[in-house]
Amino acid sequence: MSQTGPDMKRLLTGLAIAIGWFCLLFYGPASLFWTVVCGLGLLALHEYCAMALTGATEQALRPFLILGACLPLLAAVFGQLSMVSGALVLAFCCLTFLTLRAYGRLAEPFTFLSRAVFGAFYIGFGAAHLPLLFLLPEGNRWVLLLTLIIVAADAGAYYVGSNFGRRKLCPAISPNKTVEGLVGGMLLAMVTAIVTRPLLLSPATTLLQSAVAGLLLAGVGAVGDLVESVLKRAMGVKDSGTLLPGHGGILDRTDSMLFAAPVLYYLLRFGLL
Repeated sequence: MSQTGPDMKRLLTGLAIAIGWFCLLFYGPASLFWTVVCGLGLLALHEYCAMALTGATEQALRPFLILGACLPLLAAVFGQLSMVSGALVLAFCCLTFLTLRAYGRLAEPFTFLSRAVFGAFYIGFGAAHLPLLFLLPEGNRWVLLLTLIIVAADAGAYYVGSNFGRRKLCPAISPNKTVEGLVGGMLLAMVTAIVTRPLLLSPATTLLQSAVAGLLLAGVGAVGDLVESVLKRAMGVKDSGTLLPGHGGILDRTDSMLFAAPVLYYLLRFGLL
């Protein structure tokens, strides 16, 4: 009985996110999509900084770090990979300058710089590929396919891992994840990509390409999930935040996407899909 409340809360939150995301992809202009992704990116960076930067001086520097790390995502408004890449270099320079300015007040300056740059690359640069992906031909369909693959991989991993999981995947990082769950998630993601192919993808995309895309993106998404688990375990927290009832924080829901979106973008950019 006690599990009904959290499960219902999780279901309703997930349903609201799904409806809003679908409407944004198919009824919203590119400018609105970029604005929403920027907002989500800022929230994710806020959660990241709250986990990774806990010292008094570091807390005072959080707003500057968030602004610097968000530069690649802001540059995505131009729709050019070169602008996003240039903004990533600028973010590195700004964060390095920030570290040098605050060097005497920081307990561990190199740790601060490492975490700041990682946040810029992981969240700012990773999330910037969603607007870039959206602006490609049939980009909204590719973003939807990516979303379905990630969701299918999560659902498959949870079901198979809970019922058939025996061998731990990375017990030191995430004790509940299993090899069987990973395989089950990747297989369901592959099936999802194949089944949705006639509805979402152009006829030029072959069955083999769809299957490989499903497997690859699910695998990369699993790496993104594990990376966030490393962060949370290192910082001693269960969730990145509490903004999404039953789901945790923004970073908890987007960790796989931040890794998989760039991979899908480059596969399409170089004509591999």
